[in-house]
Amino acid sequence: MIVSLLLYACLEHVTGEEVALDPRYYLAVEEERGSSAEGGGSSTPFSSLKVEKIRVSGMIVSENDMSIDIDVRVPDPSAPGGMAGKGKILLERPGEFELLVPKELGQLELQAFQDIDSDGPNGEDPFAQVFLDIAVQPLENVEIVLVAGARGAAPEHSVALPGSPNELGAGIPENPDPFGGIAGDRLEMKGNLICNDCPRIDLDLFRPDDTSPGGRKMLGKMKLNPGEYVIMVPKNFGPLVLEAFIDFKEDGPGDGDMMGSFKENPVVIGEENISDIDIELVYPDDGRMPMKEEENPQ
Repeated sequence: MIVSLLLYACLEHVTGEEVALDPRYYLAVEEERGSSAEGGGSSTPFSSLKVEKIRVSGMIVSENDMSIDIDVRVPDPSAPGGMAGKGKILLERPGEFELLVPKELGQLELQAFQDIDSDGPNGEDPFAQVFLDIAVQPLENVEIVLVAGARGAAPEHSVALPGSPNELGAGIPENPDPFGGIAGDRLEMKGNLICNDCPRIDLDLFRPDDTSPGGRKMLGKMKLNPGEYVIMVPKNFGPLVLEAFIDFKEDGPGDGDMMGSFKENPVVIGEENISDIDIELVYPDDGRMPMKEEENPQ
């Protein structure tokens, strides 16, 4: 009797008529495809959304004639790190690409890379990151130029408390963009991390906040190579504090570690690109982060 009941429970009356699937099914599929920050595998971006779409097309340029992954992401405050993956485009080689995206989507992020050694994307692989504003018209002639080692100059972020060690493992971090939850136009902020013969450097980004411990809120951490760096920051973001260090013992910044901060902290992000945001790393005598010197009143 129990077996019979179980079998009857699995039966469904079939009429031969087409019946639309429950919309929740499409939502579940879309969530599964976009659940990871790296784009959700090889799924077609936005394929299950039944909305009007426009075409985004352009060219991927790289010196290496090998396959390319393009991860598609959008801002989502409820997602880890504020960005949600919506699928992945796979290209056999550099060349033309296109995808369909919802009309008036807003900000769209594309991350393209080539996995040279088939060991997962890392700081040495060709990489590029672009932000697009999707309105009502198709976007054409979008050019994405992959540069070897560019990931080291791109926002690579994983959540960490100020001063805590935070080594990034292989693969794409959960949130490569410290400003991932902020939509709108981006500006270039560039400078130099001055440190001879140094390993990769931790660059911490803070926003002044009187309600947070220490009077500031941590936005994210980036792993950068010494030398020139470029960060895409939100237009009119306001004040931004930058501090850098090398955590030789992996126990947080302290005695024996090299440190430095931008001498004119905070940087004020307005409406124009910013340059010369240089940070020199030194061995401080007291083992503490060098801070901006207060001007003595006259």
